[in-house]
Amino acid sequence: MKKSLLTILLLTLSFLAVEAQSVKERFAFEGTLDGKTAVRLAFEVNSSNIAAGHIYYPKAKHPARIMIIGYKHSNGTYHLDEYQADGEITGNLSLIIKGGKLTGQWTNPRTEKDMSFTNMRTISFPKGFGGLLTPDSPDKLGHEYAYKRYHTGMRELMGGHVSLKAAGKNRVHFDICNVPSNIAEGKSAPGRPAVLQGNTFTYTKVNECGYGFKAIFFPRFVVLETTTSYETLGCFGAHTAFDGIYIKTKD
Repeated sequence: MKKSLLTILLLTLSFLAVEAQSVKERFAFEGTLDGKTAVRLAFEVNSSNIAAGHIYYPKAKHPARIMIIGYKHSNGTYHLDEYQADGEITGNLSLIIKGGKLTGQWTNPRTEKDMSFTNMRTISFPKGFGGLLTPDSPDKLGHEYAYKRYHTGMRELMGGHVSLKAAGKNRVHFDICNVPSNIAEGKSAPGRPAVLQGNTFTYTKVNECGYGFKAIFFPRFVVLETTTSYETLGCFGAHTAFDGIYIKTKD
């Protein structure tokens, strides 16, 4: 009886976790950058305000859909980064959508040059541009995730990586390093793997400072979010934590 109740509880928690991530907004536009470069983009936003979709440049030398992933912020703006398959960020998007119209800027992270979205018009959601926010199955998580962002001061790519190793049903050991400016690194304790509930896990006491975080897995990426107070960042360098969006680079 106790085992049955526990099973029901776990299934309920998994359902609630998935329900909290359901898609609540969908947008699709096409137009130009600075009135010159043709562009098409479409993305979805879930109930946790995680945004994901694709951007497409039809007149590029080798046109292909590029993932864009980010967040809807409390002020209503959408900030998404343009990710290549290896996790390198090749563009930053800051968007405002009001009355069915899109305005904003695309920024080159290496040159910091801005281009404005111009002549943007609403279109039907293109096939293959969505679906990135489907919660990932616990038995399909990747082994490696990473991102790389160009640091203009250091003049090199810096970022982070997540390594996962199965530790039993719905359990994984992790090893994480994130270097946006300083270093935040840590791993699960021996004999204490992270326990997945649906496509998420929360892990506390990563180190002696009591740092804790949440991981949310999707088929192409994982989102890491700090869950403990600012004081628990003391074991890391200033302004550093695990937080970020890491692209799956190895199944």
